[in-house]
Amino acid sequence: MSQPFIHFGTFRIKEGKFEDLASSYREVVETVEEHEPRMIAFHGFVNEERTEMTVIQVHPDTASMDFHMQVLRDKLGEQVARALGPELIELKRSEYYGEPSESALEMDRQIPGVAVNVKPVHVAGFTRPAQVV
Repeated sequence: MSQPFIHFGTFRIKEGKFEDLASSYREVVETVEEHEPRMIAFHGFVNEERTEMTVIQVHPDTASMDFHMQVLRDKLGEQVARALGPELIELKRSEYYGEPSESALEMDRQIPGVAVNVKPVHVAGFTRPAQVV
């Protein structure tokens, strides 16, 4: 059985750019939802001050993360540049839970000053499908 793969990316939101970021990020989410059926979860959360955003991705395996990166390049090039570009945000930290591919790590290594944390060993856990209560 393959192991889950989770990625947290934490960004500093540039002053006065929250509304632009929120609008652009919603477009990215719609495209990811449409083109990535294996993605389990894809969420963005912002602190109360609207100065920091964390994007959380939950994948069934590393291959799903690699496919996500391909979708970002092929289908979302302009949207990602607008939503996650240097005019709006700056990547501060990238956390990988599961074994990331070299291409995922290379993306982060190209950005100066980004803290990268990798926890590749999955000890135990489970993923439960959402249930309507």
